[in-house]
Amino acid sequence: MKNPSLEEILDRIAKTEQKSPNIKTISIDGPAGSGKTTLARRIAESFSIGPVTTIHMDDLYNGWEDALTVQLARTLTQQILTPISQGKPFSYRKYDWLKKGFGDFTSVPLPSLLILEGVGSGQKVTRKFTDEAIWIEVESEVGLQRVLNRDGDYLETEMRVWQLREQEHFQKENTRDCATIRVDGNFFI
Repeated sequence: MKNPSLEEILDRIAKTEQKSPNIKTISIDGPAGSGKTTLARRIAESFSIGPVTTIHMDDLYNGWEDALTVQLARTLTQQILTPISQGKPFSYRKYDWLKKGFGDFTSVPLPSLLILEGVGSGQKVTRKFTDEAIWIEVESEVGLQRVLNRDGDYLETEMRVWQLREQEHFQKENTRDCATIRVDGNFFI
C-alpha cells in the first residue's frame, strides 16, 4: 500500500491478521525526520479497538555508537516481541541520554496495539512478529532540517553521521522494500 490516508492505515491495521495472541504489532521506520513519531502519535490517538503502547527506538538505543547493532535486535526480540508473541506483558529498560546509560526496567501491560517507532523498528528480526511494517520516505536534507529545527543546530555533525549509519542499516536490512505500507514523509507533517 503506497501513500495511504491515516484512515486507510487504521483500517488496514484493524483488518490485518495478527501474529500474536490478543495484540497487533506494527513498526514505523524510515530516516530521521521523516515523520515516524508524528504518524505513531496519530495512529495511537485514532486507534479505537483498545489501549495502545508506543515504544520509541530512541529509548532502546545504547547511545549513538551502539544504536543500530545486535544490541537493539536483542532488546526488541528478547525483552519485548518474544513475550508479546506468547501473550505475556513485557518490560524493557529505557536509555537515559543525559546519564548515558539504561535505567530500571519499565513493566508494560499487554496493549491491544503495540507501535514500534523509530530507525531500526522494521529490521529483519522484528518482521516475524509485526503485522504491518510502515516505511516513511523523506529526502535526507529535508529530514535533517526537520531534526535540527526540532532538536537544535548543535546536533548537525552527529546527525550527518547518523544519516550515514541509518542508510547502511536500511540497506543491510532491506527495510524499505520489505515494508507493507509506504508513506511519503511530506504527507503526515
